[in-house]
Amino acid sequence: MSRLTALPVFAVRTSLKVARLPLDTALKLAGRSGTPIADQAEGRVKQAAGSVLGDEELRQEGTRTAVAGDERAEAEALRAKAAAKREEADQAAAAKAKEAEAKKKQAAARAKARREKAAKDKAEAQAKADEVAEQRRKASEKAEEEQRKAGEAEAREKELQALKADEEALDKKDEAITAKDEAKRLQDAAARAKAERTSED
Repeated sequence: MSRLTALPVFAVRTSLKVARLPLDTALKLAGRSGTPIADQAEGRVKQAAGSVLGDEELRQEGTRTAVAGDERAEAEALRAKAAAKREEADQAAAAKAKEAEAKKKQAAARAKARREKAAKDKAEAQAKADEVAEQRRKASEKAEEEQRKAGEAEAREKELQALKADEEALDKKDEAITAKDEAKRLQDAAARAKAERTSED
């Protein structure tokens, strides 16, 4: 790269750093680092500038930055989708619990009505039989309720484990992208430094 080409490339890089500084500062204050949109925009600008200036290194750097931004945006979208699925699963579980509670109350009300009618209609000789039947009914309802709760708990656990696995996979992918991008930035910086020393010699 000649000095005539190096000056505009240096100006492009410097301008991009200056343009991104307020955004990066705001993100750091907000507890976040980097944004896919900024990376995508920076990559596109470097691609265009590299093509116009005939600097293949700058164009390739722009391509890498844009691709990394695209991948990071995709990872964020997948994380948002996973969060939405978790929210949907929580809402479904709450709705099922509410429905089960309503059914339980209805069953209790029907059972109470049956017990009252039986107590009125049956003679004293049937009192003992009614008591035995009531005990069996309660034991059956309790067993069904316990079985239902166990089934719901198992289903929720499986859903949460699946969502957790998805989230961990997305986190690993994001970490790999960040590490790859950082390694490439360091490599590019070293190459630029070497090129500048060579041009000065």
